[in-house]
Amino acid sequence: MTYRAPQAAPESRLPAERRGKVLGRFCASCGSFYPLHRARHAGKPLLGKDHVASPCAHEGDAFAAGEGWWEPAVEVLPPPPAPGPEAAAAGARG
Repeated sequence: MTYRAPQAAPESRLPAERRGKVLGRFCASCGSFYPLHRARHAGKPLLGKDHVASPCAHEGDAFAAGEGWWEPAVEVLPPPPAPGPEAAAAGARG
């Protein structure tokens, strides 16, 4: 059996064409990703540090809209395909 962690990143750190669906919430303080169904920053994150020597300053806080310490975590889409030789030739003619 294989388990795969989704490739996720904070929404603000990806260009718009590389953003997929929202997978969770990213805490900017501790750098961890939490699932969407979780209303509070508590418990074990989906992705992030397994052992933290000191808890995050936002531990126990609600993921309320408009707060500056968290943002949506989105799926990382593959980069767009590189232009083929036809596009390069058309650019040279133009």
